[in-house]
Formats: sequence, C-alpha cells, structure tokens
Amino acid sequence: MRRPLQPLRRPARRPLPRACRAGRSVRRAGRLALAATALIALTAAGCLPAPATAEGRAIGELYLGFVVIAAGIAAVVFGLTTWAILRHRAHGRTDLPVQTRGNIRLEIVWTAIPVVIVVGLFVATLGVLARLEPGATAPDTELRVEAFRWGWSFSYPEAGVTVTGIGTDGPEAVVPVGRPIRLTLAAQDVIHSFYVPVFLFKRDAVPGRESIFEFTVEEPGTYRGQCAEFCGVFHSRMPFSIRAVPEAEFVAWLADQPRSPAP
Repeated sequence: MRRPLQPLRRPARRPLPRACRAGRSVRRAGRLALAATALIALTAAGCLPAPATAEGRAIGELYLGFVVIAAGIAAVVFGLTTWAILRHRAHGRTDLPVQTRGNIRLEIVWTAIPVVIVVGLFVATLGVLARLEPGATAPDTELRVEAFRWGWSFSYPEAGVTVTGIGTDGPEAVVPVGRPIRLTLAAQDVIHSFYVPVFLFKRDAVPGRESIFEFTVEEPGTYRGQCAEFCGVFHSRMPFSIRAVPEAEFVAWLADQPRSPAP
C-alpha cells in the first residue's frame, strides 16, 4: 500500500544574522534622515518671498544654492553618524573594533571638499553682488533717496521732481518696469536703512556717505518698504512704497508731477 501524502512543511525561518539586521536599520535610518533633511531644506527655501527684481531673483537662487549645499552636508554628516552608531553598537560585546590611526588620502579629501565648497560659494556671492553695483553705462532712470527722521525723499534729478512723505503710508516712488534704476542712497541725520522685502536686498543709508546700487523691477505692482535700521522713537513710522508701471505710464506720471525748485 502507498503511504498517504503528508502535507508539505515549510522550513522554519532562521533569524537574520546580526549584521543583516544592523544593515536594515542603517538603511532605514538613512532614508529617514535624508527625507527629513530634504523637508527641512525645502521648508527653509520656501520662506523667502518671491523676488520682484532681476537682482532679487539672482539673490534668491544664491540663497537656494546655500540651502541645498547645507542640506547635503547635513545629510552626509547625520547619515554617517547614524550609520556608525547603528553599525558599531555593542550588542553585548566589550572589545573595541579595529582602530584606524590615520589615513592621509582621506584627510586630504575631507579637507579639499570644504575648501572647494567655500571658494565656490564665495565666487558665486561676488558674482551676485556685482549685479547690484552700478554699471559703466548710464541707466534709464536716476533715483535719489534721502532718509531723515522720520521720512523719505525720492528725487528724479533729470526731471526735477521730488516726492517726500511721512506718516502711516509714507511716500511712493514710481519706476518703469523692465528698466534698470540707479538709486543713490543718503541720510541727513542718523543711520537709516532702505529695505524692500521682495527685492531680497537691504542697504544702509549713512550720513555723509552716498551708496549707489541698481535694480530692475520685472513685474508691475506696488512693493512696500520700510526703514530697517532703528533710528529713533518713530522708527516704525518710516514706510515707503515702490510702484512699478509700464514705461509710457511712468513718463506720463513724471510729466504730471510739479517741478521742485533747484537746491
């Protein structure tokens, strides 16, 4: 007689070796660390306002580069640290792993990489700052800004127009869209600061010293600004605004403004 068939029995699973379990933990921790680092980097980069000028866009791209490089460095450092902790934890052992006293090649590599990163960021920063400096050719619009306690004065020297204001809203300067504006900044009394958040740029106004820079507004709109240097009891009452309009509208606005007397 034939024996009845016996049901197949699966062999019992053997527990994974300790090294395999540690490897899985390391990979899982590495993925979590990478995901957390990417999330933090994207969140930090998203805190910047959308730039309104061509120079602000270059500054925003530079900031994003800094954030990405910093996030990459953080991922490498935290990832290797987590891997070392999980891979070489004791598990009841008391003997030390093999100790490496020195590695010239490794030391050269981890010295050269930060030097290259720092030099690259330094050169990129100088390139972005150079875009803010006045160029060799004369711009389409000259704008002179004087800060005083507690207000602003915007002058168009070629047209003989001056706009001055104090109070809750402050004065409004009008500029053409898509045209380079050369701004000369000065202060009458104490240190003030010209700051428009969406320009991603701030420049101090120092008494007795003129500061010159350029910007090009890319989209029409009204952009609020504020003195960003504490200058006295009414420092908070020093707002202003920059209104960017098409060139034809700017020319018409300039022609309608009363001419200021010569100094």
